[in-house]
Amino acid sequence: MDTLALFIVSVSFTGLTSGVGLLPDGPLNGAVGETVMFTTVNPPESPFVTTNWRFGDKDIIVSNIKNYTSPEYEGRITFFPSTGSLELRSLSLNDSGEYTVRITTVREFEGRTTLRVYERISNPSITSSAKEAIEGNSVNLTCDAAGSVFTRKWMKDGSDLNQADIILYDNNRVLSFQRLNKTDRGEYSCNISNPINSMEAKHVLVVNYGPENTQIEGQHHISLGDTFTLTCDAKSEPPANFTWLLNGTEILNSPEYTKKNAEASDSGNYTCQAKNIITGRSSSSGHGVTVTVFSVVPSSCSGGCIAGIVIACLVIPGAAAAAGYFIYKKKKSQKTSSNQTVGGGGQDNTAYSGNEELNYVDIAVFHKKDGGAVQLGSQNETSEYAQVRGNNNPPSTSSPPSYENHIQRTKKPAPQDAANVAELYAQVRKK
Repeated sequence: MDTLALFIVSVSFTGLTSGVGLLPDGPLNGAVGETVMFTTVNPPESPFVTTNWRFGDKDIIVSNIKNYTSPEYEGRITFFPSTGSLELRSLSLNDSGEYTVRITTVREFEGRTTLRVYERISNPSITSSAKEAIEGNSVNLTCDAAGSVFTRKWMKDGSDLNQADIILYDNNRVLSFQRLNKTDRGEYSCNISNPINSMEAKHVLVVNYGPENTQIEGQHHISLGDTFTLTCDAKSEPPANFTWLLNGTEILNSPEYTKKNAEASDSGNYTCQAKNIITGRSSSSGHGVTVTVFSVVPSSCSGGCIAGIVIACLVIPGAAAAAGYFIYKKKKSQKTSSNQTVGGGGQDNTAYSGNEELNYVDIAVFHKKDGGAVQLGSQNETSEYAQVRGNNNPPSTSSPPSYENHIQRTKKPAPQDAANVAELYAQVRKK
């Protein structure tokens, strides 16, 4: 028996053809829990005398007259006797290694291959080392996943990374920014792969910065009663919160400040303070506003004051009437007295006991008592005078007295408190 056995072994190895087209070239890849097929390529012609599959130095199955399967492979394999192929199921990481098949006919054929088993990649993620990324600070992005990770590849907004201040380390697991810049903002992706599958994780990096370049837009000069709006803007991520101050006193929390019916007290220095709640940084800007006020004219009003009132009355007659200004047109008398001037080139102040002064105002049109427009001539023609009567006490009626009533009152003036009345004359001439 011993002599016969040695003879058979000797014959078998003499006819051995190792791996010549019996199994595929290169390794096979399998996933944990799944199935792999060891398929023979160009198997020898049947009938097979013996077929033996081995994993390392352990038998998986021996097939000749009957099949013998190792206990640890029971229920996990399917053998195909006509081709010698083998299916292995319920793979585990421990199944990785070298597999050998030997098929004996009148000669013996051998094939070898390597199986690599991987865990499928799952649950990919990118985590940031900072809860909030702030310009100028450092931050790390870490790419992780469950399973057998083979490679990692980073991209930004769908393109390969090419920024000099980015460092990759730990087998490309960590993407490190040494000093964040606004341009680092974007969508970062990490592609994780192994021979079984690949998955991608994404992370939007928001670089918080600012506020900076805080500016105020709006008017500087406002008329009394007007509406004005000031708007504050600043470059910031996230958008900044805005606080308005007037002469150092907080008045509003909003990017826009609107004031209707402007008052004299609205004049002053407006400051807009912008603050970023993430970066903790702030910036401010100032803006001066002046509200021009037109008030009742006292007897000591200067020339410029009187001129301003006459213009205001002409431009806004409704507002002037409501404020108690009554406007009349009087023909200048032709005087020959030594203290009066004849014609349109002079004026007579001797009739007034106060400190009034006559002022010249350039206007385009003025209304007569009958509603018509005063036709203004040259300076050599008879001038028209406008009488402005200012009363500190509100008028008893909503409309001014008629021209005739005014003439009668001026002939027989009623006793009045001098402090509450001021009569002013401005020569109206065509420019």
